[in-house]
Amino acid sequence: MPDKKDYIWGKRKNKLPLIIIIVVVAILAVALLGYLFLGQNTNKNTSLVNTTGDHSEQVERKIDGVSVPADQANIYPVAVMIENLVSSRPQAGLSEANLVYEALAEGGITRFMAVYAASGAIPKIGPVRSARSYYLDWAKELNTLYAHIGGSPQSFNLIKQYKILDLDQFFNAQYFWRNKDRPAPHNLYTSSELLAYALRDKQLAKEGNFESWLFKDDKNKETLPTEEKNIIIDFSSFNYKVEYKYDLANNEYIRNQAGQAHQDEEGHQIKAKNVIVQYLKTSLVDKERLGMETIGEGEAIVFQDGQGIKGTWKKESRESRTEFFDSDGNKIKLNRGTTWIEIVPSGRIVNYN
Repeated sequence: MPDKKDYIWGKRKNKLPLIIIIVVVAILAVALLGYLFLGQNTNKNTSLVNTTGDHSEQVERKIDGVSVPADQANIYPVAVMIENLVSSRPQAGLSEANLVYEALAEGGITRFMAVYAASGAIPKIGPVRSARSYYLDWAKELNTLYAHIGGSPQSFNLIKQYKILDLDQFFNAQYFWRNKDRPAPHNLYTSSELLAYALRDKQLAKEGNFESWLFKDDKNKETLPTEEKNIIIDFSSFNYKVEYKYDLANNEYIRNQAGQAHQDEEGHQIKAKNVIVQYLKTSLVDKERLGMETIGEGEAIVFQDGQGIKGTWKKESRESRTEFFDSDGNKIKLNRGTTWIEIVPSGRIVNYN
């Protein structure tokens, strides 16, 4: 117990504690003033890019051809593996993706690789699931940061071999979280804010490094078809039956899944300006898992402006971009906006009109 006389500030030997208190109070006061005058004006950026630059010049965004300010034209892309098991629906943030690949995983279940390269803040993306080997070839051609949790044995080996810019939750848990409203493993999520932190922390380039597709403006409305147009893809069971309905008013395709409108968790309808059906040779690489021949060439159908363009796809190497050509061998220009690529096993019938 301290001696009572130690509390008498008037004694010379006890002036030091008083001086320390005064100094601490002064420092706190300065810090508070700094926050009031400076901290409140700080704009917390939750998107994948700092959007405080010059917005006067509008240019074509590299990922999807949409007109944006010059400082947002080539945002570093991030690919996120998103689950499509029935119990994982509705997904979060899927409607905000600039580009989406859908392919079979195993057991007739499809999985999405959603690519984000825009400036909008997306508070929730997921559920995030595991890697598969063929998705790595599409991630590699875009040089994306690749977000997932775990993966097949083949994908683990290839991530290292291909030098994929890896963001596996097993080793990067700070960029993900689990929601308590769903059971594991269907409850892992990320956000544009956390992905932006990952890009920063891994010291990746501020701009993307991939070859852009060719884009065009929509056709004049007077030339668009007025009759009903549908695309039907039977991946396996009814739960994975996909249908796109052409919307003449907006010249886009409305996505349905399992007989109902495919909306994400936020209630946003999932839709696309372009739907590409890409046929790939598909086979089992072990007792459970699929493999797909992503490099080479094959058949494709590009749906845009209410019509289906039969053609081919070509991918010369793992690093090169997959390109789509019409029957005359010309590169197909895509409409500006979101593109969904539906990866279908060769020989599978896709019905459309």
